Amino acid sequence: MMQNVTEAIEEVNLIKKVIDRTQNDFSRIANFFISIGMINTVTCLLYVTLFQIIKGMDHVAYAVWMLFRGLNYISVLGYVVLFFIYRHKLKNRNNALSLSMINIWGTLLIGGEVFRIFFSTVNFGEQDVYFYQKTLTFLFPLIGCLVLGFVIQDKLIQRAAFLIVILYMFLSGMGIEIKVGSILGNNVNVGIDSILTGIIVSAGMILLGIHLKRKGER
Repeated sequence: MMQNVTEAIEEVNLIKKVIDRTQNDFSRIANFFISIGMINTVTCLLYVTLFQIIKGMDHVAYAVWMLFRGLNYISVLGYVVLFFIYRHKLKNRNNALSLSMINIWGTLLIGGEVFRIFFSTVNFGEQDVYFYQKTLTFLFPLIGCLVLGFVIQDKLIQRAAFLIVILYMFLSGMGIEIKVGSILGNNVNVGIDSILTGIIVSAGMILLGIHLKRKGER
């Protein structure tokens, strides 16, 4: 009887050590998430700045318009660069756990952006394209958060992801849009669900990275 209790205690301690090691391993990719958030924050700021410039123009030059549309590709290029940088670092350190998570996040983030760009170029209805774009931009990072939360058994990440999904569905169902300005007499509206997505992929990613970094330091 005592032997069984001792073996059970040893197994629990072993499981705890594995979980702690997993959490410490993933704390090493905290800067990856912070960098992702910074890229999206810079992209949002560039959008806002260029929009303010275009809004005040009576005639928008083709080069300016192409620059504005080209901002769509900044995030995907940033994701690709960060993915290969961090993947190379983790391969050199033989950090299999973090490497697996980087592969998952790289696939989700880059794949989501590729699909978003694809839907913006195919001949669907305008409303359908907008729906697919904003849904993919939101959905893929949230899937990554849920996977990360369950793998490292972090209830805070799990609960935050579930609450954000519920909030997004609620806001999307309301269909409320905010007028942010007009270009050449055409109103430009942004849905509040899209604003939530922008916050998640910028500030949310930065906070996730900070959380993982602090978790690894405990």
